[in-house]
Amino acid sequence: MSTTDKQVAIVGVGPRGISILERIAAALNTVSRPKQGLTIHLIEDAQMGAGNVWRTDQTRTLCMNTLAGAVTLFTEPGSTVSAPVVEGPLQFDWIRLLRGDEDLSGIPTKAIELFRTYPPAASVAEDFKEELAATVIQSNPSRALYGAYLRWAFDVALQLLPQWVKVEQHHARAIGIREDGDRDVITLDNSEMISADSTVLAVGWQTPAPNAEELSIAAALEENPDLVWVKPGNPVEQDASLIPAGEQVLVRGLGMGFFDIMALTTIDRGGIFHEDPSTRSGLRYEASGEEPHFVISSGRGYPYLPKSDYKSLPPGAKLARLKAVIAAINAQNRGVASINYDAEVWPAVARDAYEAYYETLDRVSPESIRTGLDKIVEIIDEVDVDKLPKALAAHTDDVFDLHAWEFPLAGINESVEALTARIADGMARDIRHAVTAWDSPLKSALWSISAARKPSSILGAEGRLTFESRRNRFAAVMAIGQMVGSGPPLFRTRELLALVDAGLAHFAGARPRLSVSDGQWQISSPTTGDTPLRSKVLVDAWMHNPDVRRNADPLALSLEDADRVRPFNDYSVDGTAAPTGSPEVDPATRLLVHPNGNLDPRVHLIGIPTYGQLADTTISPMPGTNPLMLQETDKTAVHVLKQLGLI
Repeated sequence: MSTTDKQVAIVGVGPRGISILERIAAALNTVSRPKQGLTIHLIEDAQMGAGNVWRTDQTRTLCMNTLAGAVTLFTEPGSTVSAPVVEGPLQFDWIRLLRGDEDLSGIPTKAIELFRTYPPAASVAEDFKEELAATVIQSNPSRALYGAYLRWAFDVALQLLPQWVKVEQHHARAIGIREDGDRDVITLDNSEMISADSTVLAVGWQTPAPNAEELSIAAALEENPDLVWVKPGNPVEQDASLIPAGEQVLVRGLGMGFFDIMALTTIDRGGIFHEDPSTRSGLRYEASGEEPHFVISSGRGYPYLPKSDYKSLPPGAKLARLKAVIAAINAQNRGVASINYDAEVWPAVARDAYEAYYETLDRVSPESIRTGLDKIVEIIDEVDVDKLPKALAAHTDDVFDLHAWEFPLAGINESVEALTARIADGMARDIRHAVTAWDSPLKSALWSISAARKPSSILGAEGRLTFESRRNRFAAVMAIGQMVGSGPPLFRTRELLALVDAGLAHFAGARPRLSVSDGQWQISSPTTGDTPLRSKVLVDAWMHNPDVRRNADPLALSLEDADRVRPFNDYSVDGTAAPTGSPEVDPATRLLVHPNGNLDPRVHLIGIPTYGQLADTTISPMPGTNPLMLQETDKTAVHVLKQLGLI
């Protein structure tokens, strides 16, 4: 390493780290070689280019929650980026190229050229041969296959760098950072030290320190050493081997984390889901004897809804009212805590969902609307959104009640068996609606709510929403949208219903309360009459958001100890600060903000940890949308190079 070179460190080499590297390459390829060289240090303790979540050696059972045709890692013409666009194949196009399709229509010529200039190793096509052959644009690829796509994009980014740029790969974890004059020294867990003029933290999901409940759980484990707790986390990092075969297991969480745990302890233990059209799920489960018996609860108590099977990519939602409201607010150049989401935005979100419902109903079952669609739309725009179900009942036999989807088990108090039967019937209905897809009024309405999340988040970014409304209707839109729009692939819901029908899964209800009784974990829920349900094993099938207020990661703690980071604040209507779990960054550069308000001279933070300040930080880049993630990586990469005088 030349000490005269400028030194850049990228901590975390998953999707965002790769994109930073590619954006650096794109920017440097537009300038002449500077007098000083550049060394880029890539720091990753998991698989370089895939990280841990997408590593290519993991089970093929775990799949992406994104469709093959809905994710890319490359910028596109028209993207809001400063460095030149580098067109590359989106994942499904890469799959078509990798398996040697003759028909490559629809793939940009430059993307094909990039693939053929930098072809993947032949072993990739062989390793994923069966999956590649079966993949269509609306498939949910295995996470391992997405990891292979990322690893290829990483190799491309390396090769796109000018020859004068040096790259050093460090297979280790960054555990500390300290100032050393006008540089930082990064300490790795293998005792290596790296000196950096500029650092980009692309660290992804960082687990915070235990909260009060988790400290109580830890104490219970000390007193009862035969209890088992599978901590919250990414399923690929959770230890499913701790979940015993043939025993009742308590689970908290009914989102994607649960569906992953379910697959790992059934399919990966020899259980087989057979196609069987005579069942309501379309599947019949053949037990291996190695699977547990799940007793499942969650905040809402109802499973995330399956994604619709559109036989294509999902449709775009109209959102006419929401777009109009956003345009009006943006024209006023509002500042911090200036938007009351409850009063100004939520009604438009709800009305758009109601209209989506009745537009589809009018198309597929016009006889259900007695007074015509125009009258329905008139009512939707005139009546208070909370009173719409009652107002619409006079005009249609098919009444949509959005509130019922916010609290699907509200008012229920029945036995576990009765609740399980109720939810199973609901899942059968959810499957039917998912299959109906385009022609389901319900799916149209719920998709509208789901699609409202991104524009709502962008509108409210940088603390523009009042704290009160962010915690009220905005949080509800995010939560409902997550449940109805970010649920599992349809086949996972079918698998869960097959497990219910096989007697291997029961539902315990909403708002579960956890305790220890007679040396066992105990869960009770008001939905099931506070009936205690017990097991030696507790699985928390969800992930924590990173939280700068409870740092546990050594690297994050070193920044905190050096007063180089502070929480981003939302503000209430009276001006009271409400710290979020996100470290504050400068939106223009992604530099950390110090407690005194100064910008850090060298350390940038991007991606997931900034969720409380910025919008869409957890979403993979979707083709054709000018993805915020790629705007962010471009902005950060260009700032790093300008800061170092290299462009």
